[in-house]
Amino acid sequence: MGYFLKSMMIALQNIKANPLHTFLSTLGIIIGVAAMVGILALGDGLEQTGREQLRNTTSLNILNLSTKQTKVVDNIRVSIENPPKISYKYARHLSHIYADRALIEFVVRGTGEAQHEDSITAVYLQGNMEFGLEFSLDSLHTGRYFSQQDVSESRNVAVITYQIADQWTGGNPSELLNKSFTSKGEEFEVIGILGEKEQDLPRIFLPVTSYLKLIDSFPIISLKVTNAEEIPEIESSLKLWLDENFKEGNEAFNLVSNRSRVEQFSQGILLFKLIMGAITGISVLVGGIGVMNVLLISVTERTKEIGIRKATGAKKKDIVLQFMAESVTISFAGCIAGWAIGIAGIFTFIPIVNSLTDMNFRAALGIDTILVILLIAMFIGIIFGTYPAWRASQLDPIDAIRHE
Repeated sequence: MGYFLKSMMIALQNIKANPLHTFLSTLGIIIGVAAMVGILALGDGLEQTGREQLRNTTSLNILNLSTKQTKVVDNIRVSIENPPKISYKYARHLSHIYADRALIEFVVRGTGEAQHEDSITAVYLQGNMEFGLEFSLDSLHTGRYFSQQDVSESRNVAVITYQIADQWTGGNPSELLNKSFTSKGEEFEVIGILGEKEQDLPRIFLPVTSYLKLIDSFPIISLKVTNAEEIPEIESSLKLWLDENFKEGNEAFNLVSNRSRVEQFSQGILLFKLIMGAITGISVLVGGIGVMNVLLISVTERTKEIGIRKATGAKKKDIVLQFMAESVTISFAGCIAGWAIGIAGIFTFIPIVNSLTDMNFRAALGIDTILVILLIAMFIGIIFGTYPAWRASQLDPIDAIRHE
């Protein structure tokens, strides 16, 4: 190892002695590595941004657990007698189990009529726990959302959409706050009004425990998983949990997710990296030829030195090791320069992209990118330094000493 490091120091001295020659010869590596760093950083950033968009704006990271209420017998769908029902207690238990990995909601949906004073409106009713805003990505216009205490105590409170409040108050939705309405024979107090949306549906949100007192329904447990890649693992653990808590086992329930679309997204990003990496890799290979050219010239210029070293006891492997060390050093220097240029270029490019789009796009430089660059340096140095090193080791000492 000490001899290899000494050889690298000699290589650095040669680079300093012929900086322009070395720079021109390694220019291909510098450009290729800079392009590869940019592609990898853009790919990682695109994947990271894409996953955030999927997590925040779509249901790709949602896993739904529901009771099977029908089955197919002789090609006829029939109802299942006494199917198991998931309770609020189970939903709260799961929220503690997956607290650091997923957001849990206990949901019941239906329709009905709601009356405020003389105004009667057909509405979509939804019962859920206190995490409704985080699931629906809605915002509040005024008031508040349910608290855990509202849900656990089955309070008759409600959060309604801006559209309903606007309709019931004649254009002054905030006036409805703390007022009451009736639905399904029960009176509810409005504690919050959602923000205005275009083409919003007339929806009323109730604590799920309050809604379940009014209807006989089979609730759904929805898990909003933080990391979509964990959906298969969470799905497997949920099946084990169902087997332990229900005599019917997990076969009596449906577990539905869109993980296949997440996998397609990941495969698309990987394909992008591989294709663009292969294209930029051509530049790196061309740069490797430049490194080989530098070393061949170095062998020619130092033929007499090589002859003296062999005449004084240096073995073939010593000569090979010296030139291989030089090759790796030159390649590594080119890779470092290319890496620095690539990083500078990508962080110049990102603000331009963000100024032209509404996405908060950013590059991501992971440890795997650094490892790729180091492996490229080693690969180029070994592959393209092999022939010059072998050629130097084959020189005859006497002929080499006589070389002018």
